[in-house]
Amino acid sequence: MSKVSTESQAERDQGIRDIVRTITLAGLFTISAAAYDFSLSGLPGEAPAFQFFQVGTLIALLTSVVVASWLGLVASSRLTIGLIYGLISLFLISVVANLLFVVEAPMAVERYTPWIITTLIIPFLTVDRSFARFLGGTFVLSMLLLVGVHVLRIGANPFAEPCCADLILFCIALIVAFVLLDGFAMFREAAIKFHARSDALEEHAAEMQRAFEEADVAREQSEIAREEAEKSIKLRETFLATMSHELRTPLNAIIGFSEVMKSDALGDGATEQYRTYAADIHQSGEHVLGLINQLLEYSRIRSGTFDLHATDWQLEEVVQFIHRMSQSAAKAKGVELGIQIASDRDLQVRADRQAVIQIGLNLVGNALKFTDAGGSVTLRVTPHDRDRVTLQVMDTGAGIPADKLEEVCQPFVRLGDASLASETGTGLGLAIITALAEAMETRFTLESEEGKGTVATLLLPSVELNSASHPVSGFAAE
Repeated sequence: MSKVSTESQAERDQGIRDIVRTITLAGLFTISAAAYDFSLSGLPGEAPAFQFFQVGTLIALLTSVVVASWLGLVASSRLTIGLIYGLISLFLISVVANLLFVVEAPMAVERYTPWIITTLIIPFLTVDRSFARFLGGTFVLSMLLLVGVHVLRIGANPFAEPCCADLILFCIALIVAFVLLDGFAMFREAAIKFHARSDALEEHAAEMQRAFEEADVAREQSEIAREEAEKSIKLRETFLATMSHELRTPLNAIIGFSEVMKSDALGDGATEQYRTYAADIHQSGEHVLGLINQLLEYSRIRSGTFDLHATDWQLEEVVQFIHRMSQSAAKAKGVELGIQIASDRDLQVRADRQAVIQIGLNLVGNALKFTDAGGSVTLRVTPHDRDRVTLQVMDTGAGIPADKLEEVCQPFVRLGDASLASETGTGLGLAIITALAEAMETRFTLESEEGKGTVATLLLPSVELNSASHPVSGFAAE
């Protein structure tokens, strides 16, 4: 059952319980008032047995009402409703019978009209219309039968005797009340049916809404899948285009130089030239091997098979190592490579040492690649806070457009600036750096401004910083 129908059923059940308890209280007040009025009548002629029957009926009625209301059965059982109403009706019928046949006080019956009509309301507010008509009709017919028997017994003209006129008005009031309550029950059933249909419509609308929401989710998922498929296709095309270019160039050199050497086209006296060709072939082979290694390395990182082991080590030692390894490339390019350690303490970090070295070498390599001669690249180390240290690689190169900062970290993506067209590579450098940073759960960011340079920042977790006499290293180039 849906949430809407469950809430509606709960509301109906609660409404029935409230109504029945209200009517139960009204019945109790009715009985109490009738019993009080009966006790004050003081008329002679009561039979002890009949009086005992009335008192016993009242006690049974009160007990059943209290127990049924306490157990909550009045809201769920037609039998309980019928029993409660039957006991109330039986008590009032016994009171009227006592006034008509024992006490001989028919004029007193009129005083009980409000209480009898109030009792008549109970079934029409608590049970279905057919059962209410049965209970109410039985009660009204019993009262009419008592009045009819009394009129026949005394043999009086019902239209001439004042007491009979009061009894006729009493009977008419009961009949009118029954007809009006039956009409009320008819409208009540119609309202219940309308409410049920309204609940069904609400439930159907809720189901339609859920279907629309599921359709929207499915459409969004389909759109995401389509975008992912388009990215995958674009990535594959980029990969094929990049690799075909990067592999074709060195392979053409290898094939061309080896053909010359194989055919001895330069003659026996061209040993030095052949040696140059052999060096070119070796360099081209190393380039191809480097491309393949990059692809395999990126694949291992993304597949989760790249082993990472976090240990504690001095960050300055690794920075010095990266500086030494990149110094020759910086000199060849005419770029000044320096170090800045912005701390007078030993900065110790906890991370995979080899992965950080690889990230540093890739960042410096990228910075040197896109920095013109006369520019500078700086390795900078600063404490970020008590628990973290930043390793930055800053350059004065061409910079990266703001709308390309995220894109350049994707695999096989290279800037399309014509000024950078001469630079080769697979476009995996920053992708490998990003993948390694994610695998180590460290933060890697890029900040850049076209024409001014780029700052790459790696945030590493630090361990306890030991106080030590350590001079601040300024900008230095070996």
